[in-house]
Amino acid sequence: MMRLPKKIWLFGLPALLLIGFAVLGASYLKQRDTIAEQQRLLTAQTESAYRALSDDLYDLSVALSKTEAASTPARLSKTFAEVRRLSAGAARALSLLPVSYGDDSGLMQFLTRTGDYAETLLDRVLNGQMLTEDQLHSLSDLRACCSDLSKTYDGSVTGGSFPQDTDFYSGETNEENLAQYPSLLYDGPFSESSEQAEPQGLSGDLIDETEAMRLAQALFSDRSLRFDGRTEGTIVTYDFSGDGGELCVSITERGGELYYFMDKPTGDRNDPPSDAESERLHASASAYLKEHGFGEMEPSYAQYYAGTVVLNYAAVQDGVILYADLVKVYADRETGAVIGLDAANYRFHHRPRHVALPTLTEQDARDRISDALTIEAVSLALIPKCNTREVLCYECKCKRDETFFIVYINAQNGAEEEIFEVVNSDEGDLVV
Repeated sequence: MMRLPKKIWLFGLPALLLIGFAVLGASYLKQRDTIAEQQRLLTAQTESAYRALSDDLYDLSVALSKTEAASTPARLSKTFAEVRRLSAGAARALSLLPVSYGDDSGLMQFLTRTGDYAETLLDRVLNGQMLTEDQLHSLSDLRACCSDLSKTYDGSVTGGSFPQDTDFYSGETNEENLAQYPSLLYDGPFSESSEQAEPQGLSGDLIDETEAMRLAQALFSDRSLRFDGRTEGTIVTYDFSGDGGELCVSITERGGELYYFMDKPTGDRNDPPSDAESERLHASASAYLKEHGFGEMEPSYAQYYAGTVVLNYAAVQDGVILYADLVKVYADRETGAVIGLDAANYRFHHRPRHVALPTLTEQDARDRISDALTIEAVSLALIPKCNTREVLCYECKCKRDETFFIVYINAQNGAEEEIFEVVNSDEGDLVV
């Protein structure tokens, strides 16, 4: 093997080192420029979102002031729709800011509740009711708060002093942060009354960790479980796992009920199941629910994931579907066995209902469906409008060409409470 002269090798080494340093230097400069460019883009996006938030807050305060001046249902409806749109726009801009306010922070809650409140009042106006003095007072409080917020944000925009301190955009929630926003007393999905609602689907004594372990182990007698901890919240649970974390189980502290469990599927198929497979999976899921005390349940839509089909069931009382009392059952595509269950909604809502007799007949409901739709099935259902209110409706499953819809007609006054489109996708049935 030929060797290079020692003299050439000695002089070549520094040259190679210099070349290496030059390459590293160029790479560093390029990386620095890339980081700087990313920083400029982030700053520009932040300022754009901040300006949009400032503009939407100003427009929101103007729209809210119009609600106090409007006197006709048509004008009020248009204005409330505008308030709802602007609230959503401001919330979207807020979510784009660095370390954005979380969903439970003061401003995000204020914006969400403002839009939700406008939606509630819009429904009221569309049903022929005018606003009460308390509602007008609430709108005035909202307008004043939006006006103050608008001035604060607009001052920063005008002066070019966008907050750079990440604490300014903190998602932390505290009483002082929430106290600056008006309190809204109404029934809506994001209202304070909904957040303060207590679970109604649990009864019995409180159990301890030892009893919870006994109940969990009885459900999975062929598995060795370990205690992982206790989850605090509206519903307190004891949490366990097995097989290195492949199996997770949660038992409620109140009453010792099965709240959640999830195991690993044996396969990874995610194609839509055939009719025969769907029947087999539903039979397995229905038997599991009955065996574990869930009573009469009605299957609704399904989704397909890797190796698993998620089957959604709602409780039934005297022929009325209770859509708030929902249970998700996970079935293994290969074996048909139930490998998961999520009973969070069921445990929160389930209790005997006093369901008033409908004022309208099924034919009355059918007559209120658009002539453009073909009605395929009608049933009675209680649908949730928020955590504290349900409405008895005729659930009308309809079709137009190849598009499916579900229309909910109020069984007492005939109003169209909700309209959903059912989208058949590769992942299952989506209700939008």
